Formats: sequence, structure tokens, C-alpha cells
Amino acid sequence: MALAQDPALFERVLVPVSVTFVPGAYGSLWSTELYYRNNSDRPVAVFPLRVSDSVPSIRRTERLLIFALPAHAPGQFLYFDRDGGDEVQFDLRLFNRSDPRAAWGTKLPVVRDAEFAPEVSLINVPTGSDFRSALRIYALPEALPIDDLVRVRIYTHDERLLADTVLRLQGLPKYAQILSLADVFPEIRDVERVRVHVEANAGEAKLWAFVSVTANATQQVSLVTP
Repeated sequence: MALAQDPALFERVLVPVSVTFVPGAYGSLWSTELYYRNNSDRPVAVFPLRVSDSVPSIRRTERLLIFALPAHAPGQFLYFDRDGGDEVQFDLRLFNRSDPRAAWGTKLPVVRDAEFAPEVSLINVPTGSDFRSALRIYALPEALPIDDLVRVRIYTHDERLLADTVLRLQGLPKYAQILSLADVFPEIRDVERVRVHVEANAGEAKLWAFVSVTANATQQVSLVTP
């Protein structure tokens, strides 16, 4: 595994959610599936996988069996051969297994290192009681804030500051979360939509974040991404 983390040989991607039959609110039951395709003519190994680290087939779409994590876990990094990496595809989907009529899941990003940035702005986040809006923040471990803290500010669309807080990054990947923005910051309910801004509290960091918006009535999930 140490060899897989050599950036000269392997590229890293963040799988932000990896769960299997995790109970949620309103009787929901959440699972993810990750599919992969190597479109190059070269074998591309992927690490770590649940059964064994392997070299998936060339020009075939396959499900990757990665480790399932608890609901509060910060996702996980996967590593794959840098040679040929530009031609690999991932498809990560989140399903509510309690509803057989549910749509074809929600597509989640699989995030490459280049998509991490010093600050993240998430716009058009709903605040109403019909939704649960959860913020999840990730940081590359080699580019952490000086104090492991990130600052979260919430603004109206005309840039009036509504809330300002600091969260500590923990785990690997380094991670922080607010599972219900409106419950933690009830003042944001006075407006219909907000902008969420995330940056290092001190120093610099490479961050990525998103807000999952779950409808209470249907359990349908939408994403607000950078």
C-alpha cells in the first residue's frame, strides 16, 4: 500500500461516500455502488479493494468491491496506476434500498487531486424544512491547515453573512461535517437559499466539499458541488 501512495506512480481519487445498508432518517436505507472502466490499452491496477487489490480488465465496465464504511466515516482514497489514468472512468451512485420504486440512484463525484482547492464555494443551497442539507468537507492530508481547522461561512445570495463557524478536520481522509445546516444554524431559515463558503482557518489547504440535499417526503438526494 505504501508503494501505491507514491504520487510518481499512482494517482489518487476520493470516494466521498462508501456505505452498505446504513439506516437513515424516515426509514431510509443507504448503499453505494462504484463502477469502473479502463478505456486505455494498458492494464491499470486499483488499490485498495475489499477482496484483493487487482488489475481490472481492459475495456470492460466492472463493479469495484471497495470497503464499506460507517455512515459517519469520511469516505476513502483509492489509488490507480498513473500510466493510463487519464483514460479510466468511475461511476459512484447512492441508493435508498428501502424504496424499490426509487430512481436510478444519485450520482456522486469521484474526486481527483486536481479538483481540491484552497477554498470552496457552494451556491444555491436550500434551507427550507422540506429538505435536509448536509455539508461534508475533505482535505488532502499533505496540505492541511496549520491548526487542522476549516472556517465555514454562510451567506445570502446578496452576500450578507448569516453564520460563521470553525470545524476541526479529523480521520483519513481529513474530514468534517454538519449533517443539518438549518438545525445548527437556524438563522439561515429566514432566507430560501444560501451560499456556503469553506476555507482554511489558518494557513492553506487543499479542500473539496459538497452539500447533499435530501427531500424529507421522498428521500430523493440531490447534490450541490463546487
